[in-house]
Amino acid sequence: GVPLLPPRGVTSPRGQRSTSAPMKAIFYEQHGTADVLQVGERPIPEPQDHEVLVEVVATSVNPIDRRLRSGELQEYITRTFPVVPGWDLSGRIVKVGAKVTDWKIGDEVLGLAFTWSIQHGSYAEYCPIDTASITHKPASISFDQAAALPLVSLTAWQALSEFGQLKAGQSVFIQAGAGGVGSVAIPMAKHLGARVYTTTSAMNHDYVKSLGADVIIDYNAEDYESALRQQEPNGVDLVLEALLGNGTAEAAIRLTKDGGRVAYMNNEPPEMDDIELRDIRAEFLHHRPDGAMLRELVGLYESGKISLPRVQVRPIEEAMDAHLESEKGHTQGKIVLRVS
Repeated sequence: GVPLLPPRGVTSPRGQRSTSAPMKAIFYEQHGTADVLQVGERPIPEPQDHEVLVEVVATSVNPIDRRLRSGELQEYITRTFPVVPGWDLSGRIVKVGAKVTDWKIGDEVLGLAFTWSIQHGSYAEYCPIDTASITHKPASISFDQAAALPLVSLTAWQALSEFGQLKAGQSVFIQAGAGGVGSVAIPMAKHLGARVYTTTSAMNHDYVKSLGADVIIDYNAEDYESALRQQEPNGVDLVLEALLGNGTAEAAIRLTKDGGRVAYMNNEPPEMDDIELRDIRAEFLHHRPDGAMLRELVGLYESGKISLPRVQVRPIEEAMDAHLESEKGHTQGKIVLRVS
């Protein structure tokens, strides 16, 4: 592993709090396309009372990163420029906040550094994170692999198990099975005992099959709505709708059985009378950082009960290219950015 050195400008536990030396970071000073992302230096942030400062080994790219960068969702999430993007992280604790008692310097962790006001994200050498949002990184899971897990795992589990209440023998339709959320949602749904339908392109067919999908629909070759309807005339118990636009929001309602559920990952449910008439529960599900839940999920990955998503590792300096690739929407699994 990487030797554990006190970061530049971060003192040893016995020393005094120092003036912040700079750290390497990706940041943007205004909203826009991927080319607003800059590689440069930012001051090392200080952890708040209930936070730890993590020396980031790796982070990962999520669609939310580029949506926030382009200026979306301002009614939900405020920005303080310059913004360092990124919420997923794996790394080592180098400093603990004044009220932190259960974590120590040197602990290897992964977590979701989510805040409702973004400024100090994880595309950087150091990132502050609330201790309620982290869990220990097991030795058997690499830092690169660990960095891919927090956001998608929490999103998928909260959608399938908590909101969806998916049980053995039920059916679920997971849109975009080869993407970040799909890559972990398919094995989770199989772990819960469900029959899994998913969409993907032909080139990702083998990958989603390896994750455990029962029925794979090539959305380029056939209309996924009619293909799924043939298989499940009354609809499925649960739909995970990760796509935006092209009528996908409405189709998700039509594909759900009476009394079923639809979890929207990226948008509010559509205005449809059918939702109430057919007693469908439809919600825009926002992931919740949850260290305890993450610990349980990491245990499932570690024991092999859920397969780990495929990762493509790139240096942090290639964040702009990674965002462009993510925007094309054909990534298999997760793009991970190696920081140190």
